[in-house]
Amino acid sequence: MQRIEFKEKSVEVAIFQFIFPFSFKEGIEQKIFPFLLEQQFKHFKLDHLEYEDAFYGDYGVSHREMEAYFLPFTNQILFPFTEHQKGFQRYSKALNINAYLTTDFVRIPFQVHSIDVLLCPYELGFLTIRTEIKKAKDLSLSDAIEFASCFRVLEPKKERDSKTNIECDGEIYHQVKNFIFHKLFDGMTEFFEKKNIKNAYFERFPFFEDERMYVQSLISLSENETIDLADVYRSGSFSGLTLDGKPFISANNLSYISKYLEEHGFFRWAPDTYFSMEEHSFTCITNENSKMTSILASQIYGELYYGVILNFFHKIVLLKMAYEYSELNLERDKKEIEKLIYSINAFTANYFFLELASQSQGRDIFEHLRKSFNIELLYSDAKQTLHSLIKYQENTNAKKDSLLLLVLTLYSVIGQMFGMNLVTSDFIGKIKWKHMLSYNPLEYLALFVACTGVIISLGLGIQSIYQWIVDRKNRKKWFHQTVLSSTKEK
Repeated sequence: MQRIEFKEKSVEVAIFQFIFPFSFKEGIEQKIFPFLLEQQFKHFKLDHLEYEDAFYGDYGVSHREMEAYFLPFTNQILFPFTEHQKGFQRYSKALNINAYLTTDFVRIPFQVHSIDVLLCPYELGFLTIRTEIKKAKDLSLSDAIEFASCFRVLEPKKERDSKTNIECDGEIYHQVKNFIFHKLFDGMTEFFEKKNIKNAYFERFPFFEDERMYVQSLISLSENETIDLADVYRSGSFSGLTLDGKPFISANNLSYISKYLEEHGFFRWAPDTYFSMEEHSFTCITNENSKMTSILASQIYGELYYGVILNFFHKIVLLKMAYEYSELNLERDKKEIEKLIYSINAFTANYFFLELASQSQGRDIFEHLRKSFNIELLYSDAKQTLHSLIKYQENTNAKKDSLLLLVLTLYSVIGQMFGMNLVTSDFIGKIKWKHMLSYNPLEYLALFVACTGVIISLGLGIQSIYQWIVDRKNRKKWFHQTVLSSTKEK
């Protein structure tokens, strides 16, 4: 068994996008949109070419290439033409603020280029923070990885995480979440859904793994550096520094790392460029020249960013459906059952695509992304959930129909046996109330059958109309939750 030996590498460029998913309150989209405009966010659209280099520091993206990268039906979701269409509504804000991340062993200068708020269907959104470590001659790979490892922790649960501070504009933030929600996204937490656990952020997703942000990164080493498998593994697993400030790797077995990267790595452009994809990270590490690094940065900020967002969206929505199914009381939550059936069908019809990209390299990368997010298994569970709910609903409706048919059959048979003429003649013209006092038992039974039959028929008719109105309102509400995003359709 071969033990790992690795040496420190020098880094030229270190770019990180931190992605934080959140759930917003039901029906509050109309308030988020004007809030973002007041905070100087810009609504992102592909036909605004001035945004190609507005949010990415020294780099840029090509809107035309992004549109060509994805298939047409995927573009409709990722890049809606107006705020009224279904899909992902993105609002971006350029910041270009400088700050420092400090621990007991490092003091790393970085810049926040811009931030995004993406509003998605199913009352789901994403906050994105674009950061870049400022150029420094002595920036090492361990320092770059340590920055990502520390910054992604919103609220420290371990002692080592509690040592992280953010210094910005003369203020010191002792937790990353304070820097994010008091400095970068001040006011956004008012729109978060917190009905599960108070004073929490990720806990509003009771099915989510932890309180750490997803990281999409590009690390460019010096051209004379050689990329080892240990470097690829360290960058994707956030193996930065030990508790005493020394470089470390979270695995000792080279065979294990090789096998792990066979599953999570994408080595089409090795030995110069490596990609690795896990549940919590999407990493590109390269030793290419500055021109190629710019091309990779454009992809990380552009099409690969949207690929991550779309797969992340798939994962969280499918987890949300699985959780809602586990919380159902089948005997009591009839409306919730119908809503879940509608949600799964709407998700499949509008947002779940097996093919996303028009290019082969894009399809390969997204296939690896889907595996890292475990999308296929989650979707298989959703389909099984849908089948179970429909089967249960069919059985329940069949029982109700059988009972209703039995009641109507009894009334029909009894009515035919006695004949309604026994008593109906007394109600034609002037009602003979006194004559009713002299009815025999059979006539009283016929009167009872006639009266209750009319009452039941009226009740069923009123109930059907009421249920039709309620179903119409519910479906309209579900439509806005599962299809529309930031504004109502006009």
